[in-house]
Amino acid sequence: MSALLIFILVIAWKHWPRMGWAGRIGVFAACITIFGGLVANSYWRDNARSAGGTCGTCVMPSLLSPATGPSTQSATDTSKAASQPGGGSSPVATSPEVVAYYFHRTIRCPSCIQIEEWAKQAIENRFANEIMNGLVQWRAVNIQEAGNEHFEKDYELTGQSLVLVRMKNGHPAEWKNLKSVWELLGDYAGFTKYVQTEVSSFLGGTSGM
Repeated sequence: MSALLIFILVIAWKHWPRMGWAGRIGVFAACITIFGGLVANSYWRDNARSAGGTCGTCVMPSLLSPATGPSTQSATDTSKAASQPGGGSSPVATSPEVVAYYFHRTIRCPSCIQIEEWAKQAIENRFANEIMNGLVQWRAVNIQEAGNEHFEKDYELTGQSLVLVRMKNGHPAEWKNLKSVWELLGDYAGFTKYVQTEVSSFLGGTSGM
């Protein structure tokens, strides 16, 4: 858009003496419209960042092919003992062994939505029986909704995250942030294998691969 504005200004500068009033007014209106669009776009981006809704690694998935996606080099994942999330409800009668959380904010970029879709597919396709039997649960959580704020502290969240939680007696016992999902965003097969392997590991390897 800024390139278009520069182009119009260059053309106007060359032909300004020969332009009539109608042409000059048209050029002026076009410049104001483009400049307004640039200001509005900049304002939206700044406000989205301040709200914590966009990711610094935002990539347009539609522009990535599975064969030429981002680097698949492993990132350092975070695995720690988890405390009982504050404000959590009492465990249900049939408690899952593993809960896969996808934590996001209200304002979301295409990459964040794509990660949620791929992760959900990977888990539901591979662990359909475990989900049916209540051993595995998928939960997408907006941490900016009332009552969900505690998750940000419970799992040390700094942005949209896929977190696996191993449950014991209905309470969180261990959790792991699968940070490599961002690096695998352009590699559907690698992304799927990574998520399924981690879930299987949290199930104690009983599901296999």
